[in-house]
Amino acid sequence: MNSPACLFKRFLFVLLVILLIGLPNSMKAQKVPVSFDEFHGFSGTEQYLKKVAKAYPDITELRTIGESTMGRPLYVLIVTNRQTGVTIDRFVPLQNERKENVENVLPMPNHLGKSGQWICASTHGNEYTGTEVCLYIIDKLITAYGSDESITDLIDNQSFYICPMVNPDGVYSSVEKGIPQRQNSMLKDNDEDGKVNEDGPEDINKDGVITWFRYKDEKGRYVLDDEDPRVMVRIGRSEKTKKERWSMILEGIDNDKDGKTNEDGEAGFDLNRNFPEGWFTADGYQGGTGDYPTSAPETRALAEFFTNHKNIHQAQFFHTSGGFTYRPMGSSGDDSMHPADIAVYDYILGKKFLEILDIEVPKAWQYPDSLATYKKELAKESKNKYALKRGYEMPRTWKVSYNEQQNKGYGYGLQADWAYMQQGVFSVTTELFNYRTDLPGHKFEGKDAYRDYQRAALKYQEDNFDGKLFKEWENFKHPTLGDGEIGGWLPQYGSNNPFPGEPLLDICEKHWQFEIFRAGLMPRVEVVSATGKVLEKVGKYQIVEVTAKVKNSGELATHLGNGAKISMNRQDVIWLIGPRDRLTFLQGAAWQKVGVLGGNAKIPTQSKGKNSAEVKWIVKIRGNTPIKVVLTSQKGGTVVEEVDIK
Repeated sequence: MNSPACLFKRFLFVLLVILLIGLPNSMKAQKVPVSFDEFHGFSGTEQYLKKVAKAYPDITELRTIGESTMGRPLYVLIVTNRQTGVTIDRFVPLQNERKENVENVLPMPNHLGKSGQWICASTHGNEYTGTEVCLYIIDKLITAYGSDESITDLIDNQSFYICPMVNPDGVYSSVEKGIPQRQNSMLKDNDEDGKVNEDGPEDINKDGVITWFRYKDEKGRYVLDDEDPRVMVRIGRSEKTKKERWSMILEGIDNDKDGKTNEDGEAGFDLNRNFPEGWFTADGYQGGTGDYPTSAPETRALAEFFTNHKNIHQAQFFHTSGGFTYRPMGSSGDDSMHPADIAVYDYILGKKFLEILDIEVPKAWQYPDSLATYKKELAKESKNKYALKRGYEMPRTWKVSYNEQQNKGYGYGLQADWAYMQQGVFSVTTELFNYRTDLPGHKFEGKDAYRDYQRAALKYQEDNFDGKLFKEWENFKHPTLGDGEIGGWLPQYGSNNPFPGEPLLDICEKHWQFEIFRAGLMPRVEVVSATGKVLEKVGKYQIVEVTAKVKNSGELATHLGNGAKISMNRQDVIWLIGPRDRLTFLQGAAWQKVGVLGGNAKIPTQSKGKNSAEVKWIVKIRGNTPIKVVLTSQKGGTVVEEVDIK
């Protein structure tokens, strides 16, 4: 038996080892602990972001980029090493500074000199799974910095822009108040108290939660499940059935003076229909598009951020549910996209996404050298002109938003379409949570899959949450609808989002893996060498031939296929920098375009672009004045190297 003295000596030894070599990475405590046993909502997310920014000031910065309709801040957490990175304005001063006490343009922050990755969520307020994934990604990045070599390298050399809530009003209503709110605001002042959206539906049975009211209705879209009558089984509008039909609405009324129940519906904008690309509004079409593009303050804040952060190379817009990813476009077919971009999306990004989700990858993506064969086979069975041109049908889990079968748009004013077409960003929209696969230990298939999920979900919440997430149905007389029953799922835990705990964590981990894979594809420009050869000395001056060799060492090119041609975008540029009164250009301008530097990834069906360039100048330099070469790429970063003159 170990004596107390021996145990104490062992404790001192272990403590000494820890002090000398530090804790193993797996044991290092988080400065800002975070768990996923419940949804954070607006309040918990705001609190977490503020704590992270305070605890990790060297690698994070919390920005407020605007306000929601209800005045809540829209947060973006910037994750990058704030001591690394340079921007071109450090070397090229303003030629026409403003006068008369008017402030000049603010200096560009370091993070704009690095390739950027945008990740956001909860554009629809009742789709808050993405908020949790964003917090998970933040935690993974900040806790691994300094101990994980690859993540440390990414944070040193790239910029992550993470916006966990595009729609904070909707998240607050959906999570904190338990009132599902998809759009950015319910703008009706139904009770005429001079405020909007401040109280929501009334808890008519006074049990402390807003659940559901179900009632018999000959035109209803539900029937009760035979095995478990707690489950509501949705049926088609014209589907024939011998069972009693039921309708179901969210419990409560909003104290309307006319006494009607929820007749106004949910006002406000669908923020994912309010972006400039392909935007239009028409009677009966989708609704919530707004009076004009970016008319919603949340949409406008994102548009301004992207416009002022041209270094964003990739973007993810998390939604839910469905368990798949949309790639552009939604308002037009593949003909509107550059073939090189389609190849990157499908052969690189799509293939990896399916692998992470353990879903079969199309043969054309696995064996692109046999694409001609697949095209011939597909021609025998498909009339989809887009698939025939590509050589493959899109899988269910990685697909285009556009309805290729009917050759018509799926959505207009979509955020991912706008980011791709008008900002030149590799953007995607991932619909998180798939009820068919994301309940631990279960897979649901066939036409009754959702019914089977509901049955299993009830059992799961009984075993793991003591049944607290579902209110048993009880008889109740509704003020306007009459006899029925109140109960059902607490809205936070219905079908749109996974259960907290293991189901949520599993989703977080899968999509963290995809986002960190995407981060590893970013362009990264380098100055390979910058040399000066003295051709002649003339008095106090020397004539020097300067040669700069540069390259993109990243996987993807510094722009999309047509990215450099998009308004406000530009080609990669090399500057030769020195004091203006001591440096004269004899051959070659102060800056020279080098086009778009290609990446190192092998992209099937595409020839490899040139990923390097060489530029020469002949200059007259006074004395031993130092000069620098600055390679600046909007989306590939900015780097500087002093010229070695010999």
